[in-house]
Amino acid sequence: MADGLLHGLRQLPGLEVVDYPRKECMYEGGRKCKVAPEFGVRGGGFSLYGLLREPQGGIDRSFIWQRLAAGWFNAVLISNVWRQWGSLLQWHELLATQPLLLLDGDDDQRLYPRSGTRLRQFGIGTGLTNLLQLPNTHMFKRELTNRSRKWGLRLNIHPLGFSIPESLVLSQLPTKRQLFPAHIVDCELSNKLGASFTYAFSDENAYRNDLANSRFGITTRRAGWDCLRHYEIAAAGAVICFRDLDQKPTTCAPHGLIDGLNCISYSSSDDLLKRIDTFSVLEEVELQNAALAWAKSASTKNRALQLLNYANLLAHQ
Repeated sequence: MADGLLHGLRQLPGLEVVDYPRKECMYEGGRKCKVAPEFGVRGGGFSLYGLLREPQGGIDRSFIWQRLAAGWFNAVLISNVWRQWGSLLQWHELLATQPLLLLDGDDDQRLYPRSGTRLRQFGIGTGLTNLLQLPNTHMFKRELTNRSRKWGLRLNIHPLGFSIPESLVLSQLPTKRQLFPAHIVDCELSNKLGASFTYAFSDENAYRNDLANSRFGITTRRAGWDCLRHYEIAAAGAVICFRDLDQKPTTCAPHGLIDGLNCISYSSSDDLLKRIDTFSVLEEVELQNAALAWAKSASTKNRALQLLNYANLLAHQ
């Protein structure tokens, strides 16, 4: 989620973004750089990675904390609150003086800092309660469910999800040559069709062309409900077929998917195949166009604007 937002914020004209430290895998050539594996780039780094260019003149990443103390920034964005709470603890006095945006894009429904494991390791008194409850502190959570309880804390919580670069969303529907793509992540359907359940492509263009050639794309919940696959399928003009989508909490990403309007929710392989068989050509094309529109609405740029809007920062854009 943080990587999509970094990409999206960099697409907004007039907005100066300092990523500190530099997120190497996001920049050209970054997917193959020596440090890329340290950032946990998965799936070959498709869709989000290796796309950014350093602005002309570069980005000044020096003396970050001194510039923070001098009020140089309009806001500070923490890319993963569960992993970076040490920075919050160390610099909480500085961070309390400006808008603070805390991202929680993990496959975890618990709300920071309410984790039993964390409490056992570090105790209750972290000194962050006041910082978390400030009016200008905003928390953005992907797996936001009824398990994401505030437990007495007064927090500004906003739902947010993954995103995809606008440049990867097709402008119109391509010619469809096959029913499903080569990579089918639903084990039951994959076995029925004799398709690949694991990664089928090492080349991103081949992967994207395979999706574009497909009428329908398959996705499921994994550790969490949201993943880039949903957006990649829709961006290629294929209909998202999402197993058990009807069980997803409404506050949990992905947002805006509606069964029968821009996607298909199904409960079994037989259920899906029977339902697909009932669609007319016109109904299928309408679903595909609606999927494309959904992917455009979930572009990294739009997601960045959504973030700024939630935090009342659009005036600085």
